[in-house]
Amino acid sequence: MKYEKGKHFVWQLFIASYFILHTSYLSAQNMPHEVGFWFAVNGQKSLKDADETNRGFFTNPTIEHLYYSFATNGVQSVSFFVEHVDETRNWNGMWAPYALGKNPPYPATVDESLDMTTVGFETLRNFISEGGFRFGAGLGVGYGLGGASANVRDSVTGSQTSYSSATLWNAFFADLLIRVRYTVYVSDSYEIAIQLMGRYWSFPAMGPIGNGGEAYNGPSLRAVSEIGYMAGIAVGF
Repeated sequence: MKYEKGKHFVWQLFIASYFILHTSYLSAQNMPHEVGFWFAVNGQKSLKDADETNRGFFTNPTIEHLYYSFATNGVQSVSFFVEHVDETRNWNGMWAPYALGKNPPYPATVDESLDMTTVGFETLRNFISEGGFRFGAGLGVGYGLGGASANVRDSVTGSQTSYSSATLWNAFFADLLIRVRYTVYVSDSYEIAIQLMGRYWSFPAMGPIGNGGEAYNGPSLRAVSEIGYMAGIAVGF
């Protein structure tokens, strides 16, 4: 009787160990470190309506995102990243001639640009792994610095004036993401993968770090909330 109980216990332990190991394999990463590059042109959807305050930033930006994954437990990784986002918005309206005394506003065509370079950390966990396929989700936080500029063309005279923001801009950054990844080459020492990301990303507090006085200081942005995509390539080692 004791032998039968012991036999059942061994089988239960074996089965439990198998499922634990199999589950770990399903969500495991291939390599302990990774360098990757994400890129997007347009393809972002703002959760805030465009108006005279936010100008519609950032709905058609160019985004470059470089990261280095420096720590992992085989399932979840932590990465350091640098991301740059910039966009130029065109609008027509009345332009106030900054720093030109009491000259009245005039009708103009404006190409207004906004850029931000953010550094931060992201963590990502794999939930599904099958062959070279990986599916995971993660989140990130960061802090960015940037600036604004405007090229203004007087609609009446045709004259053109360029402005740069009087002070730097800064912003806090946060994102939630899902990632699909497929390994196209793997060896004992490294792997190469292509990947696609969908994410919610936001600058919940964004604007100039100081008062520009009578000078141009960019649009009156205070928050940006976006849903979008990025495509990329990664090298694990």
